[in-house]
Amino acid sequence: MAGKRAEGLLEMMFFIEMFTLNRAWNGLSDEELRWEPMPGSWTVRPVEQCRTPTPFLVGGWAVDFDAGLAAATEPLTSIAWLFWHVGSMPGRAAELDFLGGSHSAASGWTSPYIETHPIFTTAAEAVGTMRAGWRALDAALRSATDEQLEQPTRFWGYGGPGPMGTGARIVASTLNEISHHGTQIGVLRDLFRLRGDAPIDYQPE
Repeated sequence: MAGKRAEGLLEMMFFIEMFTLNRAWNGLSDEELRWEPMPGSWTVRPVEQCRTPTPFLVGGWAVDFDAGLAAATEPLTSIAWLFWHVGSMPGRAAELDFLGGSHSAASGWTSPYIETHPIFTTAAEAVGTMRAGWRALDAALRSATDEQLEQPTRFWGYGGPGPMGTGARIVASTLNEISHHGTQIGVLRDLFRLRGDAPIDYQPE
């Protein structure tokens, strides 16, 4: 039975799924996944077509990235890029040691910038992986005690140790990451639907 800490996180998951993730993953097509919203967008490409200097590589595929850019100058990204960024996060969070898994948060297991995350080239693969991971995290939290989620746990860091926190804070941080990038996916799907000269069906209240 979930402890109070887990109950709060499960409530967050319920609303994130209902109002954000369902918009991000329901009916997603391969065309939407690969669509580049503007010239220069970061996306997933075959390695030989990569346009950025420091991409993340998995097999024959590359995820656009430029480590020399400041965060404020990063371009728009495709839905495929965003699914690479967060699609594996919920499943990996379920595998953290404070939830009974074998990976520490400090290792960067949930970060695609530190550990190698899969690159999704089809919508079915991207959505299937994220949904399965979401269910795994839900199941892990349903059996988590307050003691597990309140134990001191170090966050991952970039270039050095991350700050100390708790298991609950690490899960909450992961859910925030998934939620706000899920919102981006929803917006990109709206833009895809309204691209070109498609009329906007706006009905004022």
